[in-house]
Amino acid sequence: MALSLDSKVKDILRSEEGRAVLDKWKPGASKDPRMKLVGALTYRKLLSYPESAELAAHADEIDADLKACSR
Repeated sequence: MALSLDSKVKDILRSEEGRAVLDKWKPGASKDPRMKLVGALTYRKLLSYPESAELAAHADEIDADLKACSR
């Protein structure tokens, strides 16, 4: 499965490599129970919320890491 910022959060969480990318950029993110609440959103949409502003600055890097998981 190809992962990117346009993948749904639940799909990223299903992938061991995807979880590692989330945790790389936000330690503990893959185990945060709130992630289940946003599972139907794309990661790009999640980054658009003000609470994610710090991570949004690294969107291109996160996208590259997610795409590298798919190879």
